[in-house]
Amino acid sequence: SLLYACLGWGRRRVARGLGPTPVGLRSRAIAARLLMSTGNLFRGVNAEQDARFGDKMKKLLKSTKFPDHFNTKVDMKKVKLDVMMPWITEQISQYLGFEDEVVVGYVESQLQGNKVDPKQMQLYLTGFLEKHTSAFMRDLWSLLLSAQENALGIPTEFLEKKKEEIRLKKEEQARIAATLKTKREEVERHVEEESKRRAETTTTDGTTLQTEERSEQEQLNERVRESEYRRDSDYGRDRRYEERDRRESDRDRHRDRDRDRDRD
Repeated sequence: SLLYACLGWGRRRVARGLGPTPVGLRSRAIAARLLMSTGNLFRGVNAEQDARFGDKMKKLLKSTKFPDHFNTKVDMKKVKLDVMMPWITEQISQYLGFEDEVVVGYVESQLQGNKVDPKQMQLYLTGFLEKHTSAFMRDLWSLLLSAQENALGIPTEFLEKKKEEIRLKKEEQARIAATLKTKREEVERHVEEESKRRAETTTTDGTTLQTEERSEQEQLNERVRESEYRRDSDYGRDRRYEERDRRESDRDRHRDRDRDRDRD
């Protein structure tokens, strides 16, 4: 009773956010010394071995209703306790609202015994977990029964949970891979489209340039032809003038010759 009072009073102060006090610290220190001095408590002695609580424990065992699977014994040698401890710590922290190493250590010590009696263990834990004790012990014993039936010494629920985590992780990795693949294909498509656009632009610019070059060449040729035509026209005109002058000169010469001949 003193043990439960020391631990419970300090724990309730922490749960209410009041924090530890010198008195509270002394109470926990007293509780720790009591736990060390009364080693039989941590060894999970039964009511018959402890005369102080024998009658009271028998009455509680008879008056308390326990789950049916408490009647099935668990061989802790077949159970990997180190795998169970994280779950135990999590559950106790969830019920108490904070992590209590004393309660976690007590549960661990109980499970390390040669014979584990879930009924007595539930009664011992009532001072710590109070109304949550029955739910905690019910779930704990179910997991222990499952663990001893498994060749690995691990509860089937833990294995299924791990498998589910692995499956979800693989699905997440597959989703990420698919997203990356989609992004990569999109980038490659954009790069290809950009390359085609640039190629088309280059081809169009080249065609325009060739057209412009042809147009300039044609204009140059046209100017050359026009120049040659003008040159030919000027040459022809000069030839016509020369021919006219020659005919006129020949006519004048013949006329002068005929006149001289008539004169003679």
